[in-house]
Amino acid sequence: MRTKTLLFLLTGTFLLTGCERDRNNGLCSRFPQFCADLHTDSWCSKERDKLVEARYENAERPGDASRYLIMSALDSYQRCLEPLLDMQYTKRHERKNTKVETIIDIDAELARLEGSTASSDYPYLQLWRWEHHGDRMARRDFIAQAARPEMQQPDLQQALAGFLLHQDPPAAERALQRSLELTPAGIRPNSDLLASLTSLYISQRRYEEAWVWSRVLNEFYDDDMTNWNKMEPYARFSEQQQQAMIERAEMLKEQLHQGRYQAASGH
Repeated sequence: MRTKTLLFLLTGTFLLTGCERDRNNGLCSRFPQFCADLHTDSWCSKERDKLVEARYENAERPGDASRYLIMSALDSYQRCLEPLLDMQYTKRHERKNTKVETIIDIDAELARLEGSTASSDYPYLQLWRWEHHGDRMARRDFIAQAARPEMQQPDLQQALAGFLLHQDPPAAERALQRSLELTPAGIRPNSDLLASLTSLYISQRRYEEAWVWSRVLNEFYDDDMTNWNKMEPYARFSEQQQQAMIERAEMLKEQLHQGRYQAASGH
């Protein structure tokens, strides 16, 4: 499966247009097996449509990547549907029954897919096994394949950094910086990533780096994301130093926004 296709489906940032909705309706007409076990009212339509797309993708290009897409779509669909079961259906009680049946089918399909991918070395599936089942072997294997080309995705590098943060801070820093390098143009860097990078620099007493990256976080997100007073006990900078660091932070923000950020050598 092409990396661009995978990233497009994983990000979940797009909203289905009328044409895309028509495409899903067409998929259901041509391949009713993709939709037969799904509810049909307007609730959770975005999650349902993504699941239909993922099933079609798997039928066209079967493999671990597309199976992961189905698992992720099933999980999102289930989490959307479950709160609806507590609603009072005063007019059509069968709507609730349909959703209950759908959730039962989702559980069964997820269990089947988890079983069929239990030994996969696909990074997203290793993360799935760790996050959903606490599989320590999957976590270990995920860390061990850090250098593989498949790991060159922003979210995978951020996850890798989280695992390494305490046991190997320099490697964690490299993974965080690599995640920033891989972030596409026009996409804001993950706020947790920027906060982790700032915290790492504080723990290493690299206060100028911490100040600059906290400023980058502040540039991308609202003012509440950074408590400037907390920086005061660590280091005090002159107005001239602060101005230089502000200019550097603005340059970094622009590079990240344009998708052309490159970490300085030595990171």
